[in-house]
Amino acid sequence: MSIFLYAYTLAEAPHDLEDLTGVEGRNLFMVTVGKVSAIVSAYGQKTLTLSGDDIFAHQHVQRLLMSQASIIPLQYGLTLSGLAQVERVLSNNEAVLEKELNRIYRKVEMEVTMRFDVPDLLDHMIEKYPFLRDEKGKVLNGRLLYFLGDRAKKGEKFTRMLAKEKEIYKSKLQEMIGPWCAEISESRLPRSEADVVTFNCLVNRERLRVFEKSIYDAGDRFAPHFAFSYNGPWAPQNFCSQNLISYK
Repeated sequence: MSIFLYAYTLAEAPHDLEDLTGVEGRNLFMVTVGKVSAIVSAYGQKTLTLSGDDIFAHQHVQRLLMSQASIIPLQYGLTLSGLAQVERVLSNNEAVLEKELNRIYRKVEMEVTMRFDVPDLLDHMIEKYPFLRDEKGKVLNGRLLYFLGDRAKKGEKFTRMLAKEKEIYKSKLQEMIGPWCAEISESRLPRSEADVVTFNCLVNRERLRVFEKSIYDAGDRFAPHFAFSYNGPWAPQNFCSQNLISYK
């Protein structure tokens, strides 16, 4: 038997854990040291082996906890040997945890993606930058010398101009949504050729509506060549410095 750790929170946070169950259907409870708490449950395994219903239960718990108060979420959960180790982790990291929890207090994470919404990205770029036409095919004295078609997307000129175009619109989007974010950062996850940018945004709960409106305003401004999507709110996974937490 070990302890499964879901998240950290402030000791004074108004979490209601009554009747809330997590992995293995076990009840949740809080372990508190000073001004910080860990939200945990008993766990029947010594090592972490989540699958199926337990993964869903872990995610469900984090969504409910986030809706009640600010948390530092453990995305994949964590197992500790027992309550004594939980208390030791809290004691050794109280200052770090309190600082991080105060920084994200009443804030949630939102994800915004901007992408080209055109039938053919190469043709769209050629229409805007006619000199790229030679990247697709070369005609001289009425004779077609070569035709690359979609292979032209691998050409240096097209690649360079597409990157430049993305930087321009990335900056424009950030100018529109950035003022409503406490913090904003560009996602480093792989994206498709049509994707311009994905931003991770830390947003005050009180500003969520005006933040969402800024995305719709961007959609109106950049129509019809761009599409937008957004997801959240989530617990601020990408804005918590969990590498600062020691488990020794």
